[in-house]
Amino acid sequence: MCIFFLSLCGLLSCGLEKSYYMHYIGRIDYTDTSAIIRLPSDSEEGYRGIGLDGIQFDSFIIFYRIYISESNASTGRQLESDSNLRSAISTALNSDYNALYSFTDITSTNASISSNLENTFSNRRFFLLTLVNSDGKTVELGSSSLGKRLTIAFPTNEDPTLTIDGGATYDLRRAVKNENLNLYDLTPLPLDRKFLNHSDLYNTVNITNGRNADVATGPETSRYTYVSLYIAARGTNIEMPPGTVYSQPTFIGIFLLAESGG
Repeated sequence: MCIFFLSLCGLLSCGLEKSYYMHYIGRIDYTDTSAIIRLPSDSEEGYRGIGLDGIQFDSFIIFYRIYISESNASTGRQLESDSNLRSAISTALNSDYNALYSFTDITSTNASISSNLENTFSNRRFFLLTLVNSDGKTVELGSSSLGKRLTIAFPTNEDPTLTIDGGATYDLRRAVKNENLNLYDLTPLPLDRKFLNHSDLYNTVNITNGRNADVATGPETSRYTYVSLYIAARGTNIEMPPGTVYSQPTFIGIFLLAESGG
C-alpha cells in the first residue's frame, strides 16, 4: 500500500506525459500512373500551431524504395489488397508493404505511429524523396503546401513529376544520402538520379551501400523497375528538449518506372 501511494505521488508530481497528434494525410485517388493527395490544412489537428496543438508543423516528407523485377506487371489500387500481385513484382516489395501496413492502416484503432518514423522506414531501406525544379533547387513541402492537393505522376513515357495544386511542377530525384543508415555522399546510377528505368538501375552489381542503396535486390535477370512511396507529416513539439512528432504515414502507391531511353 505504501509503495502504491509513493508511486501515485510520483505520477502526480511529475505529471503525465503529454501526447501529441498530427492528423494523417488522406489520399484522394490512386491509379497505375498517378496519385492525388489532399494535404491537411492549418485547421486540422497537428497543423494549427504551437498555441493550439503544442506542435510546430515542419514539412511533409515522402519515403521511397525502388525494386527490380522480371515482371512488367500492371499496378494500380489492386496491389493494396493482393499480396500475390505484389510478390509477382518483387518479394521484397511485398515484405516491405506487409511490414509497414500496421503503421498505415487508418481503420485500425491499434495502428501504431512510431516516435521515430524515419528510422522505421530507413530500417526497411526507404529513402527520402528529393524534389528539384529546373534550377536544381531542393523543394520543401512546408507550410505553404498546407491544404493543397499534391499530384505525383509516373507517366508511361515521360519523367515522373510532382505538382502542387495544379501550379508548380517539379521533377523527382533519388536521394544521395540516408542519415539514419549513416550513408552519405552516395553516387546513384545512373548519375542523373531520375526515376526512370535504366540498365544501371536494374543491374544487381550496382546495388551497394555506395551506389544504389535505395534499390532492393532481385533476380539477375530483372529488366524492370518499380517504386513504392509513402508520405507523412513531420513536426516539432514544445517539450524541453523539443522532440520530433510524425503523423501516421499514408501509402501513396506502387508505380512502374518508364524507360529512360538511355
